[in-house]
Amino acid sequence: MSLGKAARSRNIIVKAAIGVAVAGAISGGHHVYGAIVYETPWRVLVSLWIPAFVALVLAMLYLHWKLAKRISGEIAAWIVFAGGVVFQTGFTLFECVYSHILKLVLFFGGASQTTLARLFPAPAYHLPDDLFFELTGVLQLAGFWAAWLAWRVFTQRPGLT
Repeated sequence: MSLGKAARSRNIIVKAAIGVAVAGAISGGHHVYGAIVYETPWRVLVSLWIPAFVALVLAMLYLHWKLAKRISGEIAAWIVFAGGVVFQTGFTLFECVYSHILKLVLFFGGASQTTLARLFPAPAYHLPDDLFFELTGVLQLAGFWAAWLAWRVFTQRPGLT
């Protein structure tokens, strides 16, 4: 049995909402943990705007779902694109790929301390010394999943009537 177009659209919107919420929870928790462990209160500021960002994207997904064929639903879809695709992809590239994956590859690959200090200066960065912090940093890859789902919502929008 095949799902109708409207049901598929609702299904992908629900998946995107779950993806955005999961990615936000991972990233927010990661930053709160880092603020505590490394005594860097500025990380709490990052963790405070993450729920606001998630709430905005979830609200736009809901508006798009309810008002898909109206101008307000189309505007909501564009906000999902800007926040859920463009911003989330950039955030994940920087916050996960650069700040954790590249750092781990270089650190365990034998890069010099000079190179590591130049690319990852203290106090913003810490060389790997806390498994949970680095693991949750890498788990922020969920942001790419959320961005991909938001992209699918955007590309499968029904358009105005």
